[in-house]
Amino acid sequence: MLEGLRSGEFCIAYQGIYRVDTGELAQMEALIRWRHPDYGVLLPGAFSDAFKDAEIMHELTWFVMDTVASDIGAWRARGGAHYPVAVNVPPSIAAMPGFAEQMESICTTHGIEPACLELELSESEDLACFPGMQKVVRRFGDKGVSIAMDDFGTGYSCLAALAPIEFKTVKIAKELLTDAPRSPNARMVFSSVVALLTRLHVSIVVEGVETAAQAQWLAQWPYVLAQGFFLARPAFGMDNVPGARLKHALARPGSARREGHRGMRLADAA
Repeated sequence: MLEGLRSGEFCIAYQGIYRVDTGELAQMEALIRWRHPDYGVLLPGAFSDAFKDAEIMHELTWFVMDTVASDIGAWRARGGAHYPVAVNVPPSIAAMPGFAEQMESICTTHGIEPACLELELSESEDLACFPGMQKVVRRFGDKGVSIAMDDFGTGYSCLAALAPIEFKTVKIAKELLTDAPRSPNARMVFSSVVALLTRLHVSIVVEGVETAAQAQWLAQWPYVLAQGFFLARPAFGMDNVPGARLKHALARPGSARREGHRGMRLADAA
């Protein structure tokens, strides 16, 4: 992986996150891909065991941060509208001394504000092991950077981790949506989670929207955001994310077809 990183084999795909009430693009998530010379394009599951190596995880994180900041800068220079981009960061790296300053330096290099990024703290590490995380999150907040809890309901992304840290966004794991809306128990669990997060006044993103039935069922919560293959698959290039708009010249070639599709409400999906 280190050889691949240093020889330019890794790249970033972007997946759209959409408003349930209008179907409009609200933000994007950056997803790592490995264009392996022998095996083709690999998803993270194919090389996730290497994430346990601290050096690899450190270099991979900074590669993602730098690439995403560069892509945002280029997109904005072409007149692209502002969409915050979520980047997955292990808590152990986010808590490192100087992380916030280095991230800010990367943003400055590419001519964007730190607020263009949202940091998703992954569920793979126990936040209880990082007692200073509250201060870390507050420091990012002072810079306008939103902190999200990823995959709530799995791994270490649990109620115990949610209570002490002031997250701005919580992403509900796809496992909580899989059996909804057909299973009464699944509906009860999911509805209770949304009710709790609503009372905490955090932004809610529902991951793993794979079917029209799930999308239509989610329409009862018009204020949440949704992400999944039913709405949009990951794409290389921010221009190719369905629903991505230019700030001014919306009538670019092909935009009418794409924008018309994404403009439908999720409630109409079925």
